[in-house]
Amino acid sequence: MIGITVTVDADHLDNIEAVGAALRLRGMRIDQVHGTIGIISGAVGEDERAVLESVPGVQSVETENTVRIPPPDANPQ
Repeated sequence: MIGITVTVDADHLDNIEAVGAALRLRGMRIDQVHGTIGIISGAVGEDERAVLESVPGVQSVETENTVRIPPPDANPQ
């Protein structure tokens, strides 16, 4: 599974819970719903990610980036 952030469009902010339910039905694991700012975060299988973009009310689906910083005593590349 990959971490994703879904942005809900302005017309669906009042129904963000319904958008979240539709995302769940398409395979998304919902971790947090931020209703005030229209963000739903969670994870989904890589194959299901593209399907989420077609859910009514979804403005965008972004993959979360992970940055790994080596410890201070690690050898630089």
